[in-house]
Amino acid sequence: MGSAGEVVQAYVTAHVERLLAAVPAVRDGADDAVHDARVATRRLRAALSVYGPVLDRAVTAPVRAELAELGHVLGAARDAYVEGHALRRMLAHEDPSLVVGPVERRIDEDRTAARQLAQDRVDAWLASARFDDLVATLVKDLPSGPRASRKATKVLPRRARRAWDRLDRALDVTAQAPTQDDRDEALHEVRKAARRARYASEVAAAAVPGPARRSAKRAHRVQEVLGTQHDAVTRQETLRRLAHQADLDGESTFTYGRLHALEQRAGEAAREASARPLRRAAEQGHRRWMG
Repeated sequence: MGSAGEVVQAYVTAHVERLLAAVPAVRDGADDAVHDARVATRRLRAALSVYGPVLDRAVTAPVRAELAELGHVLGAARDAYVEGHALRRMLAHEDPSLVVGPVERRIDEDRTAARQLAQDRVDAWLASARFDDLVATLVKDLPSGPRASRKATKVLPRRARRAWDRLDRALDVTAQAPTQDDRDEALHEVRKAARRARYASEVAAAAVPGPARRSAKRAHRVQEVLGTQHDAVTRQETLRRLAHQADLDGESTFTYGRLHALEQRAGEAAREASARPLRRAAEQGHRRWMG
């Protein structure tokens, strides 16, 4: 096992390679590639953030900001595709007698337009000097921080705990949310904190393989179930907006309301399903490796 700096640098290098490998297909509009690039970008940002003392913060702070921006534009492209696919699938399972008005056409036009706008922004980002500069910074060895030379087994677990503490704080906020809307927003923050804890644990797995991977799996499960919940909330917002547009155009809003109710039910089911993964993630036993 090498130093903390060597482990973090190896992780960064691996995910820069994954990002670059996805770029040609991203430019072609392949949604799987957009997903891969987005995940690589998120992993890089989390690693640079959680393990900041291992690297030079003066260098990594602007890099994290650029990765956040890149992740945002990739996310907009991916989300538009996924949401459109989900709404069309839901509509296809409806009794045709319950589909009133040009619902499918309106969904197609709205989500296709959003996807194309997002793809244009992705293309502009990838063709920019910003992207070239970002890659140039990441592909070379990043400057070391004050803890780079220390043993990975000493540094990485303690830094990972900070990510898990952040998840605990997000859970506390959720427990105190006064309304369901507030709770949905708080759960979204929990999901992001779980993703950060998962990626932090994946980096630390180079130092403590078994325990860190087990913790990463618990965080991943939270991320999955709350992702389902957040997607349902987001689709409800889209359906309300489409219903409003349909109403202004003199079309029936019946089907949008029905789909909205189905998404409400899906969101409630996901919230209920999240109880056990959240409880398991909050347990301290699986975190003993973090020091």
